[in-house]
Amino acid sequence: MTKEKEPTQYPANIDPKSTLPTTPSTAPENRCGGLSASQAATLFLALFSVILLTDLWSKTAAFEYLGSEVYYNSDGLPYLLQTSIREVFPGFGLEASLNLGAFNGWFSGMTILLISISALSVPICFVVSLRMKPRAPWMVTSLALIGSGAAGNLYDRSVIGGVRDFIRWSIHLGETEYVWPNFNIADSAIVCGVAIILIRELILMKRAANTSRG
Repeated sequence: MTKEKEPTQYPANIDPKSTLPTTPSTAPENRCGGLSASQAATLFLALFSVILLTDLWSKTAAFEYLGSEVYYNSDGLPYLLQTSIREVFPGFGLEASLNLGAFNGWFSGMTILLISISALSVPICFVVSLRMKPRAPWMVTSLALIGSGAAGNLYDRSVIGGVRDFIRWSIHLGETEYVWPNFNIADSAIVCGVAIILIRELILMKRAANTSRG
């Protein structure tokens, strides 16, 4: 008579299921939609390149279209001799301007500091996109948006001495026109990248709260 094989005995504190090999289809990274390092690098660099080139081209094209040329004073600071507004449709138009600071002119005159921050943020975004686990596509996209936006404005600050802005939004309330500070595609990319991260985090927090209550 063949002796029936006895089942394997596991210690009480070990779950037998945890000892089973994990297949690629059930690996945590794949379950979460994670990318491999090479896939993350490809996605990051592709988005980074497209957005950066689009930003630099759009700035040059807009300034040429508006007839705005950058001049420099005796201190080497850039300025525009003249500028004009071209309305595309009510509330949206093109207007060339130079920003020697950050958003709305904040930190104006602190070019070296702003260049340093931008120069550090670009490689940091790339490294984080490769080293984070899991490498979620939405997060890689967000980091590519932020990195490319920082690179676009880094070029302007390093080469021109100020950031070229040309997108103009405004709203009329009665007889008063409220104008949002001019911006560019690089600024838009940074804002979109940060917004994606914040929205995603809020969604995850809401899911976690619902799970804990359930």
